[in-house]
Amino acid sequence: MNDDNAVVDAAVVVADVAVAVADAVVDAVADVASTEVNVVVDAVADAVADAVAEVASTEVNVVVDAVVDAAAAAADVVVAAAAAAVEVEAVADVPATLPPLPQLPQPTPNVKKIVFALPGDNFSSKFLISWTATISKLWETRKYDIMISPATGSFVPFVRMTTLGLDVLRGQDQKPFNGQPFDVWITIDSDIVFTYEQVEKLIEATEEHPVVAGMYRMADLTNYAFVKDWDTSYFKENGTFKFIKPEDIEVWKKETEFKYFSVVYSGMGFMAIRKEVFDNIKYPYFDSEIVTIQADDGTVIRDICSEDVSFCKKITQAGYQIMVNTDIRVGHIKSLVI
Repeated sequence: MNDDNAVVDAAVVVADVAVAVADAVVDAVADVASTEVNVVVDAVADAVADAVAEVASTEVNVVVDAVVDAAAAAADVVVAAAAAAVEVEAVADVPATLPPLPQLPQPTPNVKKIVFALPGDNFSSKFLISWTATISKLWETRKYDIMISPATGSFVPFVRMTTLGLDVLRGQDQKPFNGQPFDVWITIDSDIVFTYEQVEKLIEATEEHPVVAGMYRMADLTNYAFVKDWDTSYFKENGTFKFIKPEDIEVWKKETEFKYFSVVYSGMGFMAIRKEVFDNIKYPYFDSEIVTIQADDGTVIRDICSEDVSFCKKITQAGYQIMVNTDIRVGHIKSLVI
């Protein structure tokens, strides 16, 4: 009987140790994974109960061995659960979704400063639709720094000068906008209908040529508003220089497959000019001259140049070509009596 009591006492001691171990592990991992802790407690309790149950019917050595084996098994369970808990903690430290990587600064594109000259104070709804759509898309591209330069008045040369920021009080040596920098000056008349794509083509064309104009028909519905040569013989017979017809351009394009048509004059309804051109011609830019031509019968013909003709002559005299981009054809609003 004494031996039996010794066995019981030994079993109780071993059980107490096993429970103490389990409690220590529980305390260590309680903040990590509660589910795994409960599994460990249950496993230890079951193992100890099984070991104690052996006491009443088994010999001392067998019981001691059983208790030791049970405690070892419980310890193994504890170690495995602790390892699992540590793994859960490590995973819990990693966010489910990684934060986005910091955005690298994007390189700033080469921004061109574009001045839009808008002469006139009466703009049709068609012009306003064209202008609103164009300016919105140009801003969206972030490729352009845009300035708008409007002007009104009864004297057209003065209006053109005002759109260049010129001031009569600054003297004859002044430059547009008092010398402030810009890249391209674009002038669009108030009776022109155009698209964003046409404006962008016009801007891009100045990378190839300093002076570029788009095509549009005149009020006669027959001719484009540009002249290839100052043909005085034609002028003597017709009282005007020869304007280019649409069919002339179609034939030329088929023969050459070019898109830039060189002219001596173009209307300024849709025209773009690089700043360097203004640096090489003199104020006031649009002053008119009187052209004198002697007819074959001796008659002296005198004609006053319009402001855009005078301007184009100054450009060509400075050594620049005026190019018409034949891929750009804009609308021209004119009233008709039918």
